[in-house]
Amino acid sequence: MSSPPKADWERFGRAKKAEAPEITELNTWRRNPRSFDVASYYGQVLIHRAHTVMLAEQGIIIGEEARTILEGVKAVAKAAEGDPSLVGYMSTETALIKRVGEVGGKMHIGRSRNDLGHAQRRIYLRDQTERLIGAVIEFQRRLIDKAEENVDTLMPGYTHIRQAQPVTLAHYILAHVEAAARTVERLEGAYRHANLSTMGAAAFAGTSWNVDRTRMMRLLGFDALCENTTDAVATTDYAIELASAIAIHMTQIGRLAEDLQIWSSDEYNMIDLDEAYAGTSSIMPQKKNPLEFEYIKGYSAESIGNLVTAVASVKGITYTNTVDRLLIEPVALDTAVGSTNVMAGAVATVIPRKEVMMKNLRDGFTTATDLADTLVRSHGISFRQAHDIIVEVVVKALEEGKKAGEIGPGMVADASEKVIGRRLDISTGELASALDLNKNLLGRNTVGGPAPESVKKMIANRRRSVKEQVARHRARLEAVQGAEKMLAEAEGSITN
Repeated sequence: MSSPPKADWERFGRAKKAEAPEITELNTWRRNPRSFDVASYYGQVLIHRAHTVMLAEQGIIIGEEARTILEGVKAVAKAAEGDPSLVGYMSTETALIKRVGEVGGKMHIGRSRNDLGHAQRRIYLRDQTERLIGAVIEFQRRLIDKAEENVDTLMPGYTHIRQAQPVTLAHYILAHVEAAARTVERLEGAYRHANLSTMGAAAFAGTSWNVDRTRMMRLLGFDALCENTTDAVATTDYAIELASAIAIHMTQIGRLAEDLQIWSSDEYNMIDLDEAYAGTSSIMPQKKNPLEFEYIKGYSAESIGNLVTAVASVKGITYTNTVDRLLIEPVALDTAVGSTNVMAGAVATVIPRKEVMMKNLRDGFTTATDLADTLVRSHGISFRQAHDIIVEVVVKALEEGKKAGEIGPGMVADASEKVIGRRLDISTGELASALDLNKNLLGRNTVGGPAPESVKKMIANRRRSVKEQVARHRARLEAVQGAEKMLAEAEGSITN
C-alpha cells in the first residue's frame, strides 16, 4: 500500500513539522527577486500623476490635456502589470504616446529622467524603510514577551564563550531589544534623509518652466525639498545611510543567531528549537539542525557587501548625475525584513532548558567575582589582591574536582596566605552567601542589571519605547496616505 502524498518532502526526520511561515516567506522572496524598475514602478506612476496635476495647476498644460495624460498613464500602468518591458521611463512614455497621441509627450515638460529617477528611488526606499521599521517593531514586541516569560530563568552569562557571571535569559534577550530600538532610530534617520523631493531639479540645473516644486513635494508625500538642484540629482547618501542601517541591524541579529546556535548545541544544550525553525540531516537521523541561524548569518554578510558596494560605487564619482546607481537591490530589503521576522519567530518559540542552565551554573564558577568582592568588603584588601586570592581558590578547586559550592573557608585562608602572606578568615555563612546564585543575581539590582526587579523595569521601559515607535511609524504612514488622498482629489478636480 503506497504512502499518502506529502506536502513538503524537505520536512522529515526531526523536522517533520511544517516550516515556520516566516521562513517560507523569506525563501519565496529570495527565490523570486524583483528588479528595482518593477518593484518601484508604482513610484514612477505616482510621479507622472503628480507632475501632470502640477502642470495643469500652473497653467503649463490645459485641463483637457492633463485629463488625457492622466487616463493614459493609468492605462499604461495597468498594462505594465503584465508586461515588465513597459516599466522603464522611456518605455512608459512611448506606450503613453501610442495610446493617447503626441499630447502624451507633454508629460515630460519641466523635468528630466534625473530628477524623476531619484524621486522614484526615494519613494521606494522611503516605503521600504518604513516596512523594515514595522518588522523591527514587531521583532521587539515578540522578544519582550519572551523576556517577560523568563525573568527568573537563571543562566550563565558568557564572555569569550566562557562562563562569566550569572544572568537571566530575560536580561540577555532585552539586550537585543535595546539594540533593535537603536536600529529603529537609525532607520528613522534614513527615512528623513530619503523623504526629500528632487522634482523640479530636472537634469541638474532646474528648469525655466514655472513648476511648483513645493506642490510636487506635498503631492508625493515628501517631507521637504532636496533644495539645491545639483545635490538633488547627485547625492546617494540617503541610500548609503539605509544600507548602513541594514548592515548594522543584520549583523546584530546575526550575533543573536550565533548565540542561539551555540546554546542549542549538544554540548551546551541550554535551549531547544521549535521544530518549525529547524532542519535535519539526510543521513543522520538524530540531527535537529539550526539551519535558519546559519542562513541569517550568511545574509548578514551579504548586507555588509551591499554597504561596501553602495559606498564604493560613488567613491571618486563627480558630483552630478551619473549612470544611475541602484545601491540597494529589492531582494536585499526583502532579506532584511524576512530575516527579522524569522529571528523574531525563532526567539518567541525557543524552549529554554532551565534545569541544564542551572546545572551549568552550579558546575561552574560564575560567582567567583562576588567572592572576591566579599573579601574586599570584609577584609579591606584591594580588589586586585582579592582577585589573585580567588584565582588560587578556583585553581585548587579544579585540581581537586570540586565545584564552586564545595569551596570551604580553609581554601580561602590557604590561598590568601599564599598570595598576601596572611590568612583571611571567612565564615561559612559569608562564604555561602557569596557563592549563592540567587543572591548573586539579586545583588545586581543596578539600572540595567540582571536582577529581576531591574529586568522588570527594563521590560516596562522597552514596552514604552515600542509604543512611541509605533506612534511615529503610524504618523509617517498616515502622512504618505494623506498625500495619496490629496493627489487623488487633485486628479478628480481635473478628470471629473
